[in-house]
Amino acid sequence: MKKKDLRVLAIIFGLIGVLSSCQISNSDLGVDILPPGDNVIAYHDTIFEIDAYPVTAKRFVTSETFLTGYLILLGAMEDTIVGRSEASVVTQFNTTSAFIAAPNTEIDSLYLAIYMYDYVGDTDQEINLSVHEFTERIYMDSLYYSDYDPEGKYNPVPLVQQSIVPEEGSTVELLIEDQEFIDKFLAIQSDTNYFVNDSIFKDYFNGFYITAEPVSPDGTMARIDLNSAYSRLTMKYANDSTDVDSTAERDFSYAHFSINQYSSQKINPFEHDFTGTSLAGIIDDEAAVSPYCYVQGMGGVNTRFSFASLEEWMDQNPLIINSATLVFDVVPEQESGIHYDDLPDRLMIGTILEDDSYEHIYDYHVLWYNDATREAIRFGGYKKAESLGMFSDTTYTYRFNIGLHFQSMVDGTKADNDFILQLDDMINPKFSKLWSNLPANERRIRLEIVYLKL
Repeated sequence: MKKKDLRVLAIIFGLIGVLSSCQISNSDLGVDILPPGDNVIAYHDTIFEIDAYPVTAKRFVTSETFLTGYLILLGAMEDTIVGRSEASVVTQFNTTSAFIAAPNTEIDSLYLAIYMYDYVGDTDQEINLSVHEFTERIYMDSLYYSDYDPEGKYNPVPLVQQSIVPEEGSTVELLIEDQEFIDKFLAIQSDTNYFVNDSIFKDYFNGFYITAEPVSPDGTMARIDLNSAYSRLTMKYANDSTDVDSTAERDFSYAHFSINQYSSQKINPFEHDFTGTSLAGIIDDEAAVSPYCYVQGMGGVNTRFSFASLEEWMDQNPLIINSATLVFDVVPEQESGIHYDDLPDRLMIGTILEDDSYEHIYDYHVLWYNDATREAIRFGGYKKAESLGMFSDTTYTYRFNIGLHFQSMVDGTKADNDFILQLDDMINPKFSKLWSNLPANERRIRLEIVYLKL
């Protein structure tokens, strides 16, 4: 072999020796500069001892200023999991300067238009809409809740009833031919006070009570936008508003009585009936044993939970929490009967205070995505798919990052150990079926923790 080749081989073997002598283990990085006994070891634990059971959701405000995105639920849905859920609507309508009060008013037509944003449930069958005259005054500066009871506060005889086929992004026009209601306009045809003063107008016209009964046994719910410019009460009318009429025929005009977010109060009452479901036998029973937990919008069902052996775990050593992830696994579709596309997009957790109200935990307020959206993206709670392998079914989870709040519990600065799991968007008919805390559940509720011992 030539001397030149020998030199090349020597260089190659030399480099291999240098590299092999400089291998660095991630676990040993920096250990050599620490004093003896100060090595830092990260521990991983999973807490399964979590007490959880389904509870009836607390009522919440569903009047105008608290409506999510201005969309209101209308309709009914029924299934074997959470039973029957109904949503109705109470709304005012505003006066308008387009109506000119004058003698000899003639009303050619009067109809209520409702903008249908979209639908949930069976969209292939009809929905029967009913509009009633509301008979009790409601106010913009008052709060109204999801359990608001409209019974006895509306005329039981409908102003109009009409069957519609669900169509997203459409405007439904309901022709009102009830003469008694039309006569209310004629009775004040020349009294300008009613049409100039909004308060006097709403004392006289209290508004509408709207219900929807689906034909489908599974039900359908519409999300309606009453704040849309398409939603309004429209009148085609004529009267003697001028001294001289230059035409032989009556000159009809249109007056649009708007329904908006600034001066028109709206209420979205909800009703739930769990009769005939397995949920009916365990809801609000802390001692109930069930493989499942539930969360539902519309003030239906929530899950209440606490960490059963938290103090015992914390007493092991002083701890610093690196991360704490609370995990709720969704029961697979083949067992739950809920298609994954129908699951709520996001859940939310909070602590239950002494006055039984709810409060977001620390991490929700701290883990903001940005100041523009003001959404706690990093906090979590979103529906996430987790693939277990090429030949395994995809599972779904809701994960929450609660490291800051859990650290405050470990430190004793936040002693409350009582939590609620609910939907993030409460004006939502969707629900989810989750694995509970039973030891037999392979994917039961758990808290995954990474921490340091001091």
